[in-house]
Amino acid sequence: PLLASDCHTLAYDLPGIGSSEPAIDRFDKWSISGDLHASLDQRGILRPLVVGHGMGAQVAYAYLRRYPTQVRGVMLLDTPIVGVGGCEDLFTSSAFWHIGFHQTMSGDTGLAELLVTGREHRYFRSHIDRFAAHPDAITDADVAIYAHGYRGPQRLAAGFALYRAIPLDIASTERHAGTVDPPILLAFAEYCHATVLPEVAAGLGEAGSRHVATSIIADSGHWVAEEQPAKVAAVINRFIAST
Repeated sequence: PLLASDCHTLAYDLPGIGSSEPAIDRFDKWSISGDLHASLDQRGILRPLVVGHGMGAQVAYAYLRRYPTQVRGVMLLDTPIVGVGGCEDLFTSSAFWHIGFHQTMSGDTGLAELLVTGREHRYFRSHIDRFAAHPDAITDADVAIYAHGYRGPQRLAAGFALYRAIPLDIASTERHAGTVDPPILLAFAEYCHATVLPEVAAGLGEAGSRHVATSIIADSGHWVAEEQPAKVAAVINRFIAST
């Protein structure tokens, strides 16, 4: 709503989650970026500004790499890109134990699905609170909506499959390096990934991005759009104006 008066805004669910159709495979972000491009192309949108957070940021960066002449710019919200410098803490810090947990299989089924099914609200609530500077900005009613978006074994499995595809994402990021011109804006949270902002910017530059700018979302934890929506909207609008 904070963007609707200034630009045409589309919000996409990731494959298999929320209102999207159940998905069976193709959870690597390169493939998802192709689906996003096809959807935008059907709507006649030729040079979008792509904004992504978390797994959505991995999709946004893949979009830039796959369609560098067909994107206006990319904004990454508080998310280092796997396979690029600055993301090392994601795989070594105990704070991010959930990444390995989401990737672990138990036979043919993910361990996370076995343990989280029926407890989605409690799991999401604890996960949100760990990375929020203002947990009260995300109410239990909000969490109920998120839990509904992952309702059922297929949707929950889709959410965790996005993590299981990270090795493919790293390989794709390393394979598709080289010079790209569209601007990247890193808008990182003061109380989360801002600590690695210089390293992430440098890593993107080393991977070939010619125009990388940085911004800090003040007084926010990881969930910047929920904790500081007005600030995030203002950063997006400034980025639009600059491009």
